[in-house]
Amino acid sequence: MTVKLIPVDLAQAIAQEAAKHEEYPLREGQVYAVLVAAGFNAYEVAALAGSTWERIDWCLGLLNLADNAKNALEQGELPRSLAGRIARLSGPNQQLMLNRWVRGDFRNARHAERYARAILEDEQPQLSF
Repeated sequence: MTVKLIPVDLAQAIAQEAAKHEEYPLREGQVYAVLVAAGFNAYEVAALAGSTWERIDWCLGLLNLADNAKNALEQGELPRSLAGRIARLSGPNQQLMLNRWVRGDFRNARHAERYARAILEDEQPQLSF
């Protein structure tokens, strides 16, 4: 069991504070990251926040975005769902996706998300048995 650096009641107050930033997912992720650093895992944070593990994981994942992608997300130039997909990519591929999105190379966000998913699959090591 991981040692918790802050009491659960304080962690719950912090998680509830994060929920107030739902419109700003990067800020929300930053607050959740404080709880992770204090020894809580994403499942525990989700329980404290009254949210789902997927939401917490997504917000925390956004913190992996390159700075220019974070700026694009905050300015509303990058859709949230696409930002979550891009955040899983390597730095160079994040830049590639952001550049292509800004240039208008995709029909819509869903098209860009499928492309990002394909890039992620290519980035994953192939397992052989």
